[in-house]
Amino acid sequence: MKPYIVRFISSRSGTGKTLVASKIVDSLVKRGFPVGVIKHATTGISLEEKDSEKYLRAGATEVIVSNKEITLAYNKGLVDDLGELVGLISKPLIIAEGFKESNVGDTVVVAKEIEDAAGLVTSSTIAVVVTESHTISENHQVDGAPILQLSQLDVLADRIIEKAVRYITNQLPGLNCGHCGLSTCEALALRILKGEKASCPLSSQVKLSVNNIEIQLNPFVMNVVISVVEGLLRALKGVPKDIKEIELRIAMN
Repeated sequence: MKPYIVRFISSRSGTGKTLVASKIVDSLVKRGFPVGVIKHATTGISLEEKDSEKYLRAGATEVIVSNKEITLAYNKGLVDDLGELVGLISKPLIIAEGFKESNVGDTVVVAKEIEDAAGLVTSSTIAVVVTESHTISENHQVDGAPILQLSQLDVLADRIIEKAVRYITNQLPGLNCGHCGLSTCEALALRILKGEKASCPLSSQVKLSVNNIEIQLNPFVMNVVISVVEGLLRALKGVPKDIKEIELRIAMN
């Protein structure tokens, strides 16, 4: 399942991108949506844990620092590309700050003045957030994108949730068959976005072949296979926490 991504961009620094994006993250989390964040740093990155920097200077390309509260991972080999960085986050909803030149996901343009948004608004722009005080009419827009003020960030959060649900729903079969236990694919998409354990039986890639003959599985059997195998794997050491694909072959004597 591909995550829904929103990039917060601006024409220059000092417009309040971090302020706006962090408030949106706070609003989404309070509503029950776990959020992943990717921030683009235009300058060098300062390492808080000095011993970690020593390992990087010594030539290590990957360093992980961990304590009981947080784990930090440093990787010198990653490309500064949002499309690749997204793969490092398991959350279905990702807020990115910067990456103005990327074409990944939708955008929110943050500007001090309305004029600063010129040239940044595209068909994928959800809204323009103006951080300076302005008198803005209710239907004021920039190239079709609504203009919001800092006092209207809840409206932006609503819009992001709406777009995210639609994005995840569009990756589901759209049959509203109920095999997942919910009445609609949209309800399943909402549950996925909230980080709950949920999946579409019809989207699960479970294939069974016996003597090279493929056996068709109905959604119920698919769910049973997934639940049993995943349950067994959880009891084993060394199994990745984020399981994306399982391959099991059994040779009968």
